[in-house]
Amino acid sequence: MKKLVCYFFVIFIFSCSKNKHENISLNQSYGNRNEVVLVLDDSLWIGLMGDSIRAKLAQPISDRGYFEPTFDLIQLDPKIFTTKAKSARNIVLFSTDTEHEFLLQKSVYATPQNFFFLRAANSQDLLKMFHKRADSIINVFKSSEINEEMHTVVRNSNQELDELKDFFGCTLKIPDSYHLQVKHEFPFLWYQKDLFSGNINLMLYEFPITEIENNKATIEEHLIEARNFIGREFIRTAKDTGFVTTNDSINFEITPETIQGLPAYRIVGYWETVNDYLSGPYICYAIRDDYYKRYLFVEGYINNPFKQKRDQLLEIEAIIKTINFNEH
Repeated sequence: MKKLVCYFFVIFIFSCSKNKHENISLNQSYGNRNEVVLVLDDSLWIGLMGDSIRAKLAQPISDRGYFEPTFDLIQLDPKIFTTKAKSARNIVLFSTDTEHEFLLQKSVYATPQNFFFLRAANSQDLLKMFHKRADSIINVFKSSEINEEMHTVVRNSNQELDELKDFFGCTLKIPDSYHLQVKHEFPFLWYQKDLFSGNINLMLYEFPITEIENNKATIEEHLIEARNFIGREFIRTAKDTGFVTTNDSINFEITPETIQGLPAYRIVGYWETVNDYLSGPYICYAIRDDYYKRYLFVEGYINNPFKQKRDQLLEIEAIIKTINFNEH
């Protein structure tokens, strides 16, 4: 119920947003992926207000012992909030005023743009407002960033991938930087993008619904078992006995979602290798497909040691969300 209330609240924000520049041709917004510009007095940024903002918007997304923030934050004092800065894609403006207001405006100075206004009578009320609305702000920014990444994926995808239709009856927008690594009649497909210090891996495979949904174990347990089976059979390392499996020592999240109108489970966690030293994060969507009586798994592994992986996970999730079941 809490999630439902939050969802309707965000819709309410959108419906109440007003754009004074809607009849003006706007320039393209700028900003790195997952970057947020914060406009507030320097005195607030170095105090409790700044600490609270960083704790929420820059909270670590990893519990593996290294820091990787949810968003990269850029703080600007209102005195230096210039015309250029106003063209950022994600902005939160904090101000102490007699007016008490929490407002989201879309594409105010550039497009696409999310511009949040938080106004309160004093810094204490402003802090209370932020604590109350922080999750809504985060949800809007996350949704916007995945949409922008999907647009980038589509623009960079020109490959004709007939094997996707032949094996799985679907299409995906996979950027040209990915190449087909393994094609197996299981069915199993593995695409890989080379990085300077590693690679990004995209895989598709399926299991019958009856193997995932039965009374031998929970659905969640069967989903992990299916992933581990694929790791043992197909995702092997340079060492003869090395293969990929789920890292059970670190909590993974399994949440129900919907993708292309079909029920799915979103699985996020960490993979590791048996008899080898490699490890990293993964994201997986297990899509329940009654048409083919299957669970279709589409997942990405990030293998990029000692480098940031947040934006690479976003890229792989954006690819997954371009899936289209064109035969249904």
